[in-house]
Amino acid sequence: MTYHIGLSKQGKTLIIEAVRCIDYLGCEIYDYMGERETTKKHLKAHRYEFLAWLKNWKPDVYGNLRYAVIS
Repeated sequence: MTYHIGLSKQGKTLIIEAVRCIDYLGCEIYDYMGERETTKKHLKAHRYEFLAWLKNWKPDVYGNLRYAVIS
């Protein structure tokens, strides 16, 4: 399936928003990762690898996060 991926934060948690229509992404996302061919099951299984990559990519934004969830 194709999902639009948006990233937001809540406390020390990364919120990975995966929605079928871009209009359903939250208005307070930090980064839009584009349209991806994936599943929510795959995102959930690899969410901490993705969080580690984000910490290296933008440490000033994502460096203090410890948890990751898919919504």
